[in-house]
Amino acid sequence: MSDAAPANILTVDVEDWFHILEIEGGYTRADWPRLESRVAANTDRLLAILAEHDVRATFFVVGWVARRHPDLVRRIVAAGHEIASHSWWHEIVGRHSRQSAREDLAAARALLEDLAGSPVTGFRAPGNSVGPAQAWVFDVLVETGHRYDASISPGFASHGGFPHAPLAPHRIRCAAGEIDEIPMSTVGLAGRRFPYAGGGWLRLFPYPLLRAAARSEARAGRPTCLYLHPREIDPGQPRMALPALRRFKYYVGLSGAEAKLRALLRDFRWLGARDWLAGQPAAERPLFDVREQARAAPPDPDPALVPPAPEPA
Repeated sequence: MSDAAPANILTVDVEDWFHILEIEGGYTRADWPRLESRVAANTDRLLAILAEHDVRATFFVVGWVARRHPDLVRRIVAAGHEIASHSWWHEIVGRHSRQSAREDLAAARALLEDLAGSPVTGFRAPGNSVGPAQAWVFDVLVETGHRYDASISPGFASHGGFPHAPLAPHRIRCAAGEIDEIPMSTVGLAGRRFPYAGGGWLRLFPYPLLRAAARSEARAGRPTCLYLHPREIDPGQPRMALPALRRFKYYVGLSGAEAKLRALLRDFRWLGARDWLAGQPAAERPLFDVREQARAAPPDPDPALVPPAPEPA
């Protein structure tokens, strides 16, 4: 792919196969240590694929994973990729209090910086779980030293959705200051916008549709922000006893995901989030003011749903 081609943004959410959101009665945090871990082997496979295509990406790493696989974080860095945060506990933002979110984000960032040996400035909320009711988290991100976020879905999302957010990368203004935002790429269908460039959508949609959507984004002057998980290329992963719809969404298309990823890497040009932002003047990005939404945030959640403090070092 020519260096003159428009650059898109490639990201990986480094979590294990059992890090599923909002499924009651499934595996709990107490279960995680006894379950087979496949995240290191799958991430190493992704690193090899990216090396074959000479592509660099941003890896949003869960703190809990980094604590158990510190050498994996170091291998990602050694391969030339950016390390960013995917929180400590991999929990949706709406289940956090402001205090627990601050503790979670600060602990994950501190651990990842120690392992990476360089600043960690990016964050992605698990499940892209930031909507108008969770706009307060941008203040927490600024206060904990993050410089960009990649959590907003400008339309529908399974765990969030911010219907009126800009479609292109933009600046967010919150009470604590400003922060860059790289939103999920979405496509308009039947008057609504849906993600297409990652996770179950990547596995479900045929490649010609993915290619056409990415080309449409380029014509509109927007990058495609592609995200995937290491388990996306692991058809042999253990199967969880999920409700029918979640089971379909979680496991559909696993056998073909690697081929689609390789095709995307071949047909388009990709950068990590930090490198893409560095090449785009911040002054040219639109400003999205979320101060009003943050003031209207609901009260803190049920204490029973608030994640515990991050594990001590």
